[in-house]
Amino acid sequence: MITSNKVNRYMESLIPPRAELLMRMEREAAAERIPIIQLPSIQFIRFLLTMHKPKRILEVGMAIGYSTIWLAQAAPDAHITSIEISEEMVRRARQNFAEAGVSDRITVFHQDARDGLDGEPRFDCIFFDAAKGQYRTYFDTYVPYLVEGGLLICDNVFFRGMIAEADEDVPKSRRGMIKKLRAFNHFLAEHPALETSFVSIGDGLALCIKRGEVM
Repeated sequence: MITSNKVNRYMESLIPPRAELLMRMEREAAAERIPIIQLPSIQFIRFLLTMHKPKRILEVGMAIGYSTIWLAQAAPDAHITSIEISEEMVRRARQNFAEAGVSDRITVFHQDARDGLDGEPRFDCIFFDAAKGQYRTYFDTYVPYLVEGGLLICDNVFFRGMIAEADEDVPKSRRGMIKKLRAFNHFLAEHPALETSFVSIGDGLALCIKRGEVM
């Protein structure tokens, strides 16, 4: 969390009530230390999707399907393709999708996201929330399939504030990943085919509009 606990609690207090299923998933994730997107971040993404109105969404990193359900509810006309490497997470996510009544709009691929997808799918929105050190690989693999004018959303781009710390203040076990994430953020900011903004909410979001072809 990069905002203060007090500010974060205040933002959460302003978010309208959500389904019991989502709140139960939040409790499960907290109890089991399953990484899911922070509530202010997903509420902001919901706001963006209600304006963008995507019809085809790619989600890289699904876990128990918490963010997937938010995406499905925010874009009721969209079909979501979700990629998740953990067999246990896929099993639990599918149960949650069935309970939420959105299974028919979600295609799940149980695989390593680095392997890509067959064919040449096209997406109006792509959401990254998987291994942070692999974000550049995911970009190279999937963003060519993002339509012009499409939206790329990347979560955790400030990673608990470590992104702004001096190298010696970052835990040794995280330094390699933080170095890659810093390079990725600069890559997005400087990319000529993207209009990019970074938002200091939750754990940090990068928001990009694709303006042209990505090589």
